Parts: sequence; structure tokens; C-alpha cells
Amino acid sequence: MRFLYVSFVSDTPKYWGILKKIAGQTKGVARLGWEAAYLCVQNGAVTLNREGFPPVCRRFPKGLRWRAWIRAVTGEICGFIREGKYDAVYIKGFLATPYGLRAASAAKRANPECRVVYEIATYPYWSEYRRFFRLDVKTRNFRSFLGHLLETAQHFLSAPRMKRAVDAVAVFGEPIRRVWGIPAVTIGNGISPGSVRPAGKTAPEGGKIRLLGVVGTSVTHGYDRVLRGLARYRADPAGGKPEVVFDIVGENETIRELKELTSSLSIGDRVRFLGYRDSRGLDRLYASCDAAVSCLGGYLLGHRYLCPLKSREYCAAGIPFLYAYEDDLPPDAPFALKLPNDPSPVEIGAVVRFVENCRRRPEIYGQEREFALQHYDWKTIMKRVLDFAAAASEK
Repeated sequence: MRFLYVSFVSDTPKYWGILKKIAGQTKGVARLGWEAAYLCVQNGAVTLNREGFPPVCRRFPKGLRWRAWIRAVTGEICGFIREGKYDAVYIKGFLATPYGLRAASAAKRANPECRVVYEIATYPYWSEYRRFFRLDVKTRNFRSFLGHLLETAQHFLSAPRMKRAVDAVAVFGEPIRRVWGIPAVTIGNGISPGSVRPAGKTAPEGGKIRLLGVVGTSVTHGYDRVLRGLARYRADPAGGKPEVVFDIVGENETIRELKELTSSLSIGDRVRFLGYRDSRGLDRLYASCDAAVSCLGGYLLGHRYLCPLKSREYCAAGIPFLYAYEDDLPPDAPFALKLPNDPSPVEIGAVVRFVENCRRRPEIYGQEREFALQHYDWKTIMKRVLDFAAAASEK
């Protein structure tokens, strides 16, 4: 059985986390006994990646404008699909697009029995697009505004036709049974067990508590809540409190605002902005932090249900973490501190008590990793998706 993961994602640092996820999903399918590969854009070429084999690259002209670029990339993707005659094709998407539809149709033409799954990275998705439009207007970026308007128009034209070639939709976010008239399965993010090592905790820094946040591509991380909480904690005259510091990894459009807020709150000595870090750099930070901060800003887009990839990695590494969304975590999990999904500053005192409890009970770190291995393995998640698509295609 042959499986292909189709993505239009490029290998820029901003998307390293997404590419790691794609590779993990594909490896999960391979561990089910499939011949599995994935497509992405690397070094100006659409590249077929399969573990244990050299990449297969198909280049397209340089200097293309976006519409010509996406058409060229789609053409090469469809070429790989036609030649592979795959038994299952999984297409990474967000909104419905003519390019995703073209890839799905190519899979069905190459093999009418092919099971085609289309992924929606965040559901519901319109809250994200409302934010895009607001930002475009605020920054007077009319080119971006027109681009988002085009994507919206393409969605409305493509969505009704997706069911002709797509058997199932895999949704990250709010549970739903059908999307665009297509059976839908709601899943969460996962990990490849061998790709996330235990954090291997270093000794605390003289009573100091170190928090870690990884921004990635998210704009709903809500890290401003931590900064405001740190300012309140610092202003509290109570003595004998441990010092709390916050390390922030990543670069996106929210970092400038976080830096400005840090300056205005006069907590620059308690916050470090570290930019991008590769996997080795993250491993070192994982080992030195006491707790990580997952998404705290779902409320910004009206999201209740989330499953951030980083929270899965924290769990697999055995790093206690903070979160503010509905997930499949047990409510009494000792390694996760649930916070309100609203704009209130984080109560750092509660975070301190949470961290100190984890320090007193070091067995929690192992329990956390074991929970991740049992519940977040991509092999298990992707089997559920493929089984769902097989059942949907037979109806």
C-alpha cells in the first residue's frame, strides 16, 4: 500500500515546526506498514521525501510571482501523484483551494480506489481570516488584503466541488461530523516517539524558576498574559518569592509587540527573546526550563478547542506546561496547569506553586512522557484517519 502526503509548505525557518509535523505524520503511516512519502518545497523544487531514500526533486522556474508559483508547484505535485498511483493521498490545507482540489482529482484519476483525505489545520477557520483582514486594514497592506480576498473567493468556488474527489476531511480543532458535505474526523496533533527525547532536567538555578515559550507561526500564543503576570508578580511586595524568568523562542509578527510590552512593563531583566532555535538548541532549553507555556490566546479568535503541536512535544519531553483551551488531557493531570481562556494576566504565584509541586514529585516527568507515548503517537492518530477514510469511501 502506497501513501503520499501532499503539502505546499516551504522549508523556511518559519515553517520548520510544520515540516517536522508532516514528517512525523508520514513516518507514523510508514510504521503502519505503508510505503509512505511526503512532498514539500525545498530549495526551489518540489521534493519527494521518503525515509531511507534520497530525495527526488523537480525544479520550477525562479522569480515567479505567487500565482505562477502556486500553479507551477501544483503541476509538479500532480505529476508525482499521477506517476505514483497511490492508495491513499493526504492533502494539507486550510481553506478549500483549487490547487488542493486539483491534487485530489489527480489522485482519483490515477487510481479511482485511492482514499483522499483533506486536512483543515484549524477549525473553525473564518476567525483566522477575519483576523487577517483586520490586520491588512490596520497596516494598510492592500496587496495582502487582495490576496486574502482572492483566497476567500477561491474557497467559496472550490468547497462545493471538494466532495467529488475527497473522501474524508481531517480536522484540527472543534469537533464536527461533516465539512463541505464530506465526512469529517476530528484529530489532535501528535509526536513520533523517537524524535522527542526526555528533557533530562538540569538542576534549578538557585531557586529561580524558568518558563519557556515557543512562538512558531502562532499569533494566538497569548504570551502577553505571561508578561503582564510577571509585572504583577514583581510588583507584589511579599518577600521570599523565587525569581521567575521567561524565555521566548521564535520570530513572527507578534514578537515586536511582545518586546514593546516587555519594555513598557520594565521587566526586560526577566524576559529573553532568543529568536529561532534548531532542534539541538531547543533540547538545551527544554532541559533548563521548569515549565513551558502552550497556547494562552485561543480567546482572541473565539477558539475553545486546540491541540498545539508544541504542547505534545512538551508532554513527550516530560516538561510540565501551562495551557488555556479544551483538550483531551485529563483534568487532574499533575503535569499540566489549565488557565482561563481569557485575557487575564497569568497568576504567577499559581505557576510557582505548580512548578514547586513538580519539583517535589520528580516521578511526574516520567508519567507525563508515558502519557504522551500512549496517546499522542502519530502512528495511532494516522491509523484512525486512514480507517475513517476507508469507511467513508465505501459509503
